[in-house]
Amino acid sequence: MRASVRPLNPVHGSDGIPVHGDRTLPFSVTREWSAPAGRYLERWFLVHPESSTVVFEGPIREEVLIWGLQALSSLTDRLMNSFPLEPGPYLLVFALGGHKAAEIETQAVRVSEAPV
Repeated sequence: MRASVRPLNPVHGSDGIPVHGDRTLPFSVTREWSAPAGRYLERWFLVHPESSTVVFEGPIREEVLIWGLQALSSLTDRLMNSFPLEPGPYLLVFALGGHKAAEIETQAVRVSEAPV
């Protein structure tokens, strides 16, 4: 599994979750799954690493088609709606078929201004 978190506006950098005024700006979460072929329920969670508190639940994908172990199946969520988030480190925890499948570290990064 490979995953990345990126601001939608390149002015805000190439990695992480942009934050302005302790609220997120639009960003994307992309992941590529390699798993046994089938249809799975898939979702992700943004977790505070010290407290293990889920601070945001990503969208639920009811039926994700995974092509199998020999091919990567790519998914991207574009988060346009702002939510409260303090700058700092977080974990992005991914669940596939009701089981924790992977996690990555990411950063919520304060940016100087919102896009015009």
